[in-house]
Amino acid sequence: MFVGGITRMERVISNDIEPPYLSLVTGPPGSMKTSFSLSMISNHLKRTGEFGLYCTVEETVDSLLKTCNSMGLELPTNLQITDLTELRKENEAMDYLKFTKRMIQHFKQERGSQFSVFILDSLGAIYSLTSVDEEMRKKMFGFFDFLRTQGLYTFIITERQPGEHAELQGNEGFIADGIINLGLDRRNGKIVRTLQIEKMRHVRHSMEKQAIDISSGSVTILGPLFD
Repeated sequence: MFVGGITRMERVISNDIEPPYLSLVTGPPGSMKTSFSLSMISNHLKRTGEFGLYCTVEETVDSLLKTCNSMGLELPTNLQITDLTELRKENEAMDYLKFTKRMIQHFKQERGSQFSVFILDSLGAIYSLTSVDEEMRKKMFGFFDFLRTQGLYTFIITERQPGEHAELQGNEGFIADGIINLGLDRRNGKIVRTLQIEKMRHVRHSMEKQAIDISSGSVTILGPLFD
């Protein structure tokens, strides 16, 4: 997934992950969390021929396609994008987690083991549309547990300001297998995009902040940044 989807990622991790595996993709606005995720999973699906589901809660399909066009990324036909923004307008009381579980179950029945990748964009959007209380945190724990039973590579995108802890609204940082933090670093009057793996279970990995380039439809590791 990572080594095949991100150029020079083998410099950062000693071995790749195997499903079921749930990763948080975090970072501040503008850190290209969506572009990063779309590029990585598109490369994986093109290479393997498997099936992926991308569920967007806050950004329309049209907006996602414009993002892809701007970075020269052609989405594979075996990636299904489901737009919940229209459903959100029609039903404000909608149970997004229950609906998403049913959708995943549908594609599992239809595609079987070929359905290997699920992306939720974003966790913050779901929290903003619901009451974040103890009951919601329990539902989220159950949702994460459900995703693992489906044997998927799962990526949960969520916004996170610099200095914030990875547990965010609940305990997602503790539940997740991996935490990939994308950022913006100012160096010599320039803004450098960065990637830092804060957590990756079962994998030996670098803890250093890496400079990255996201262009021409791909993500490339440029090398570690040093203070």
